[in-house]
Amino acid sequence: MLSKTATIRDVARQAGVSESTVSRVLSEAVTAVSISQETRQRVLAAAEELSYQPHPFARALRGKGANLLGLIVREIDDPFFAQLIEVIGNVAKELGYDLVLGYAKSDPEQALALSEILELRHSDGLFLLGDLKESPEDHTFLVKMGQAHRMLSVCRGSQELAGSTPSIAVDNRKGAFMALSYLAQLGHRRIAHINAGRVGDLRERMEVYCEFMRDQPGESCQEYVQLDENSHEGGYRATRRLLSLARPPTAIFATDDTMAIGALSAAADMGRAVPRDVSVVGFDDVKIAAYLRPALTTVRQPIEIIGRKAVELLVEMIRKETTPDPLPRLLIEPELVVRDSCAPPGAALATGKSVGR
Repeated sequence: MLSKTATIRDVARQAGVSESTVSRVLSEAVTAVSISQETRQRVLAAAEELSYQPHPFARALRGKGANLLGLIVREIDDPFFAQLIEVIGNVAKELGYDLVLGYAKSDPEQALALSEILELRHSDGLFLLGDLKESPEDHTFLVKMGQAHRMLSVCRGSQELAGSTPSIAVDNRKGAFMALSYLAQLGHRRIAHINAGRVGDLRERMEVYCEFMRDQPGESCQEYVQLDENSHEGGYRATRRLLSLARPPTAIFATDDTMAIGALSAAADMGRAVPRDVSVVGFDDVKIAAYLRPALTTVRQPIEIIGRKAVELLVEMIRKETTPDPLPRLLIEPELVVRDSCAPPGAALATGKSVGR
């Protein structure tokens, strides 16, 4: 059976004093009526014995800080964000903070509403994790949220979505260039891109793809960029459209591992062998990427580094009670992880012949 959490009433009963006396001792409040050292020690001993923890909102109301960090995330079921949230929570705990999670469902209005709920309102600082479906020209919600919180933008890219908030993100441009250069070195010239058409991280990766294909010899066409929702299903649909073209691509660069997993499934369902008939590369290096068959070649975002630096920066802002000037814009180095989903172009697709069923 779970043990009952101790209350201020339990401490008062054990110490043989009033609840108001317990409150004054634990809050270290200066009062007109002094409290004897013997009474103070009795209260502290009772609180320690009962493992009593003051409610964080009560701490906040006393101006001591709630020791809470809020986090509003775009998509709670995204495996990359799930791993990153775990790291942020663990590091926050190390530094004496608890983490309160809110799910924005990709909606900036929902993010604003979440920032007003009790737990997040009393947080000492706030992480905004992932892009939302906002206009890059309209940062009203960022301004409103920033007025009430020390706030840090995490994995929202380094350009338009950074807004007027400190930010930390992987170097998307460098990571995308690594992936595309690797495919080109393997001999691919018909390289396609599947993307969710969002702002932030995903937009930056698509921009690099367009620049790279414009500057590289080989084939490039508008149909080689396929947009769909940022999900396994979206990656699946986008890949089926690509592989149904008269001259299908020999390689696919997916904007993240979520869509890349859908691409692997679509290729299998269409009778295309990966990597013999089509190569696939992702972005993120989520845990499952190494256990897919074929194991996914992808760009690794160093989650441990991003999570730790994010918490340390936000806690520093909270403790110094200021936002650094100039605003921190931390870009973390990506790493290309080569596995089994990429190979030189196969003879069948290189000649444009149909393969499989």
